[in-house]
Amino acid sequence: MKKILIDATIIRMEDLYKSLPIYIFRYLASIEKEEYSRYKILVLDEVLDYMKQRYSMFEYITYNPYTDKMSSNRIIKFIQRCRLYKKTVENSDCQILFIPNDLVTFSSIKTTLKKITVIHDMKSMNNRSRFSINYIINWIYYHQILSNSNKIIAISNFTKQDLLKLFPRTNLNKMQIIYNSVEISPTRIEIQKDFYNNYILFVNTLIPYKNIMTFLRAFSLIKDKIHQNIIIVGKTTEHWINEAIPFIQQNGISHRVVHLENISNAELIQLYQNATLFVTTSLKEGFGYTPIEAAMCGCPVISSKCEALLDTTKELLHYYEPAQDAKILSRKILYVLNNTPSKRELDSIACKYKELYSPQKQYQSFKKIFNSL
Repeated sequence: MKKILIDATIIRMEDLYKSLPIYIFRYLASIEKEEYSRYKILVLDEVLDYMKQRYSMFEYITYNPYTDKMSSNRIIKFIQRCRLYKKTVENSDCQILFIPNDLVTFSSIKTTLKKITVIHDMKSMNNRSRFSINYIINWIYYHQILSNSNKIIAISNFTKQDLLKLFPRTNLNKMQIIYNSVEISPTRIEIQKDFYNNYILFVNTLIPYKNIMTFLRAFSLIKDKIHQNIIIVGKTTEHWINEAIPFIQQNGISHRVVHLENISNAELIQLYQNATLFVTTSLKEGFGYTPIEAAMCGCPVISSKCEALLDTTKELLHYYEPAQDAKILSRKILYVLNNTPSKRELDSIACKYKELYSPQKQYQSFKKIFNSL
């Protein structure tokens, strides 16, 4: 049986709650016990102790491509990192290299191992001029990924079609859709604060294309018509500081907004379970974890229709468009609050998502690919 090296070098201690590390964590947790010895995990030095404590069943390989010993020249440094990466994976005693993300640029090089690469989205190329330096660099990078991978996994049909639009000559036999797994773990944490008893929840990265401002504008339009406050979960960013906070203060809604960050998975699940409504306004999504997670916790959900969201949510939620129209969103929020879906309807949606996005289903799909190489 061929051994598999999982490239988990995207994981950094400050990024444990981001979507790509979560994708890897969920895959590791789904691996069957009898398959543990088949896997080795490639990690950065800084996360070795954390990973060993969390997933002690696996063997680890560490390396540090970000050491100060690398050249200060960007081109030479990139070549050095590529060589170090190639040497590390080829000395791993594995025959298959599984790369669960498409953001570590030097992992795109050709190695002697069979390579499976997961593409999450193409936002680094979309909406850029074809003649811009960034577009050209990313085109070369993704061309390398496609050329040097034995199998390309898209996390949604939207991502697959987006990839084919940009690279129409891609060998279709190389491509396969394997949707992300989404799992809600049981939790016993109790939320005691009164503020958390009646709220609309927003969970996302606080950057422009996640479109937090449309949500805030929509809430501001109807703040006097509803009793719910809002809870926003996401790491503090420049966009949050420079755009969102001034808007919140200028519109007199500071006392009705709570911002949380660096919360545990158990705390997040409790927020989903206790929310009156969940709203996502994202403009770009290769998959879209949060609306599915919220629905799996029995929460009514309003979502934009952008990119992969209709595909991955299977048109089972409430939707609004255009995604940046605060008036339309505000009307949709009022409608859902006044016409709350029944528990039976919410439970039905949750069950469908649990079946569609079970970790075991995702794992078996990858296992089939690994065994075919």
